[in-house]
Formats: sequence, structure tokens, C-alpha cells
Amino acid sequence: DQPASARAPGFSERCKMLHRYLVLALACPSRAWVAISSERHRHSPPTLIFSSTTQPLTEPDAESSSFGRKQFWDEVYRTGDLNEAKDEGTFSWYCDSWEDLEPFFSELVPDRRANILIPGVGNDAAIRGMFDAGYECLSAFDYAPEGVECARKMFGDERMKKIDLRVADARDLVEYSDNSFDAVLEKGTLDSIYLSGGKDKEKARLHLSMAVSELARVLGSGGVVFSVTAACADAVRAAFQDGEGTIWRQLRDGELHITEDGYTSTNIDAAMFAWQRI
Repeated sequence: DQPASARAPGFSERCKMLHRYLVLALACPSRAWVAISSERHRHSPPTLIFSSTTQPLTEPDAESSSFGRKQFWDEVYRTGDLNEAKDEGTFSWYCDSWEDLEPFFSELVPDRRANILIPGVGNDAAIRGMFDAGYECLSAFDYAPEGVECARKMFGDERMKKIDLRVADARDLVEYSDNSFDAVLEKGTLDSIYLSGGKDKEKARLHLSMAVSELARVLGSGGVVFSVTAACADAVRAAFQDGEGTIWRQLRDGELHITEDGYTSTNIDAAMFAWQRI
């Protein structure tokens, strides 16, 4: 196997275009969103550990934000706007394939029998590659019903015999029991949840805290959240930092990381964070 650094030219440019799409595809066209990845929050997010179901689960209006609206995501999946020419019907957020992430994820979650939750699965081909690499105990969900249908088609009948696939809201995972997973792999889902708050930063932080609280609830002690984020890295970091030392222990801080085999995190055009459930 070749190191990630040997991948074909043009990958970095494609991921940068994806980053810009994620930030600028908000219904509100304000250019201020371009600076969201460098935003520093002055206040800690609300503490909502294990209590997110008490909060209202509302969608933003279309003028405020598209990312929190099922209609937006259903249309994206229905029209195939995110499809890649080389693999029609799929799109991999923030990386080219599972091979790009595997060295970093398997370093923290080496057990192929681990029960893993995949938020916002959609048509992400990297998750299909993850299954084919031996991580077969997958439970995946998407906020949009069309996203779930795309995932069902992408996985195919044989894989679907082992994969649990559902429509669910990351802010209120009533479909899943407490302490039921060993790990979570999310790629851009927490970004979208934060962006669903639109211009209302308090609502954005609230939505993100609700999702992080639910991840803490469904993860067992020692479980790992592996987060790949670009558009809202600071916001995602802040949401977990509120529980550090009591709920979470940070394993990866989004900075440069080199595995024992020599794979470097700079080959991913996004920040890779990891937290362990205490």
C-alpha cells in the first residue's frame, strides 16, 4: 500500500472546493461565512450532557440556513449534486477514500469488531470502503430520508445484511440506547449541525452541544469520537472542550499527527480530532 502522500495530484484542490461549497452553500449568501473556520468563540457552549431531548428540535428558515433543513439535503441527494464522476452516486467528504483515513482511525480503533456509529452517512463512499476493510459492525444514520436511500443503494444488498441504517436527528438519537457504541466516525456532520444555526451563533452552539451530548450518551466508557472537520473546526473543538476532564479526554487535537507507519495528517485537507469518553 502506498502512503497517502502518493495520491494523485489535484486532490488538495478538490477538497478545497468542497470546503468552499460547504461554507458558501448556505441559503444566506453573506461572505462572512468564509471566515467561520477561524472564528474564536468568546463563550463556552451550553452544557447539555444527557439532556438534549428537553430542547426544541426546530429547523431554521430557508433564508437563515440550508444545512439544518431536510428539504435541502433531500434535494442535494435527489439531484446528485455531490456525486463524483469516478464513482457515480457517491461523494466522500473531506477525503478521497477510506484509505486516506484508515491509518489514523485504526490507530485509535484497531478492533474490526467494534460497534461504530456513523452520523450523516449519506452517499459517502469512504464508509463503504470502511466496511470492506473489515469494520462491519456499522450503524449509520442520516437526517435526510433521501440520504438514507442513497446509502442503501451505495452499500448494496449484501452489505446491508450487516449494516443498521436509519433516519435520525443527531441532536436527539432516541433510536439508539445508552452506552451502545465503541466508536463514532463523523465527517462534516458536526460542521453542518453548527451551520444550521445560520447567523444565530447561540442557536448554532446549542445545536452542536445537543449533538455532542447525544454522542456522549450513546458511547460506552472508553469509546472514541473521531471527527473530521474543516468548515467549523473551532466550534467543534469548543463543544467538546466544555466536557473535557469530566466527560471527554482529548486524544487528537487537530494539529499535525504522524502515525507509527509514517502517515501524516497533513495529507487530509481538514482537521482530525478525537475524544475518548471517560
